[in-house]
Amino acid sequence: MTILESRLFTNYQWGLTLIKKYFRSKYWTAFILFIVWICLFDNNSLVRQVQRKYQIVKLNKEISYYQKELQKTKIEEKALKYSDEYFEKFVRETYLLKRPNEVLYIFAEER
Repeated sequence: MTILESRLFTNYQWGLTLIKKYFRSKYWTAFILFIVWICLFDNNSLVRQVQRKYQIVKLNKEISYYQKELQKTKIEEKALKYSDEYFEKFVRETYLLKRPNEVLYIFAEER
């Protein structure tokens, strides 16, 4: 055996004796099982907490997006109320309205 193999073997034996020592006690066994249960199988496990944190981050991004869209809509609403030129432009573009004796050309975008 080489020196490295002998050290690994002694560390392995030391680890086994340590594990045997602690698993002889029913309290340590119960404690370890409790920790494993809490971390993996509980309704509030670590896995679910990480998933919920990710979901919270995603929902906060959606909230900020919709708040920005709401601000844009409010600005557009004010412009539509107080500016006749903007209102006319908006109606003509959205509903394809035209004035009498006017020809309307519609160009379709290729996708």
